Amino acid sequence: ESDMAYVTNGMIGVDLTAVTPALLNGAASTTDGVGAKYTLGTRVAGDNNSEYIYVQAGEAISTTTKEPYALAVDENFQAKKITKALAISGHIIAVAPRQIIADNAYFWACTRGTNIPLRVAASCAADVNLWTTATAGRLDDTSGASHRVVLGIKIVLAASASTSAAQTIRNAIITNTLVPELIA
Repeated sequence: ESDMAYVTNGMIGVDLTAVTPALLNGAASTTDGVGAKYTLGTRVAGDNNSEYIYVQAGEAISTTTKEPYALAVDENFQAKKITKALAISGHIIAVAPRQIIADNAYFWACTRGTNIPLRVAASCAADVNLWTTATAGRLDDTSGASHRVVLGIKIVLAASASTSAAQTIRNAIITNTLVPELIA
């Protein structure tokens, strides 16, 4: 499945759901951006006031299309599934597309928008602040010592108590994200 988003700023050839393997002379690239179709960090505007940033996976992000995880994107535009440590490091908060994303692959991550698919924890409530969890990339409505709040992302319909991936993907609204610990 895809979120069916499209580019509205006139940049030609962008497929916001595409994932491109990192290949350099037939071998997998390292996390240096070599072989990227676009410059890492390029931003495009999408429909419904959405925004996407071109990144490289700094780790394997998803193995199925049912894992649109929350991400932390560092200063070199390397994306990893968000954790407490990454959340408080000042990275860009984004959401992966509903695609299989291997380590070092290139893709467009959503940094702002509405109705963006996001994998959350089972029984996650709607319209509340979301927190990092012990499961990298998955947000929840539960606070705790091992969690950090990520302001600016909310789901619009509560997740089922079922832990099946299909029951824990919910549409999210992403605005200007912020982790309060970063405020000086």
